[in-house]
Amino acid sequence: MLKFAAIAFLISFFLSLFIIVLSKKYKTLLTDHLHIGPQTFHLSPTPRIGGLAIFIGVTISLLSAYFFREVFKVTFSQNFLFLVLFSLPVFLAGLLEDISGKLHPKIRMIFIFFSAALVFKFLDTKILRVDLPFLDELLKIEIISFLFTVFALTGIANAINIIDGFNGLASMVSMMIFMAIAFVAYKLGDYEITTICVISSFAILGFFFLNYPFGLIFLGDGGAYFIGFLIGVCSVLLVKKHPEVSAWFALMVNLYPVYETFFSIYRRKILRKRPAMSPDGLHFHTLIYRIFIKRLLEIQSPEIRNPLTSVFLWVLNAFAILPALLFWDRTHILIICCMAFCIFYTYLYWKIFDIKRIKIE
Repeated sequence: MLKFAAIAFLISFFLSLFIIVLSKKYKTLLTDHLHIGPQTFHLSPTPRIGGLAIFIGVTISLLSAYFFREVFKVTFSQNFLFLVLFSLPVFLAGLLEDISGKLHPKIRMIFIFFSAALVFKFLDTKILRVDLPFLDELLKIEIISFLFTVFALTGIANAINIIDGFNGLASMVSMMIFMAIAFVAYKLGDYEITTICVISSFAILGFFFLNYPFGLIFLGDGGAYFIGFLIGVCSVLLVKKHPEVSAWFALMVNLYPVYETFFSIYRRKILRKRPAMSPDGLHFHTLIYRIFIKRLLEIQSPEIRNPLTSVFLWVLNAFAILPALLFWDRTHILIICCMAFCIFYTYLYWKIFDIKRIKIE
């Protein structure tokens, strides 16, 4: 497993480095001018196709693990081949947006929906229980299970993209999630899911060393969608294949990006009467950057505030990851932990938002 993870790391690192050098020397691969908005916090033009390096690293490593399984005396099914193939539409949806800046959000959702439908049908990636009696009965109906699964996979892909606002934020959060899933899968002897998670983590790590703290390259929508989709697939498969794993583990381990997404939709659609998909500058990580670090900690330099913001959100994410690891098979405790995290997140958000409002007044 570690051999294939090392391959993923090296490919991702050196391909990311190649993209950085190429963009600086020939001024190519720079599409920042197409993505200026309220969530733009960097000062110099930066390539935003780091997801390409991660995708290629994961793809080559998973294919190597499958084709050389007999050489390394490991047992992997054709799922690795299909996972690479079925995740391609998700990645392309983001990559096309990174390059052109013109791919409508609804078109991107269709691409992600298509990938989710493929893994549901051909990889048996299905949500069949949420450990709530009434809903579990409904999920026995194929069409309801299909819709719920596709909604969940699409949601997690978008959730990772939403938190991708500062250097190292989405990549470290994703590595924490992958390794938590890998830990539980390894305990249960599921080496396929473990391998996917470890390979993905090492591919992200290769990118991370060049993204954090100085932001030499960005993940981009392609990378965020691809990573989120893999996280979703591994989360769903772990719960489906292993009845002893609480369905709430899958939610708890992903809770920070998932709750950030739902809270953002609530904030935009309900409170501000704006389209749910419209970008704004009121994400939790944005408030941490602009209010907590700049005004309360009195750190003015963007070069310091940007990576420091990520550290605070890594800690927040740990409040979801640790309970998930400790209580992965205890539904009632995980439900309480999920509720506690959401209350804590909401309290912190409005507390910092009130400080912003006071400063404005």
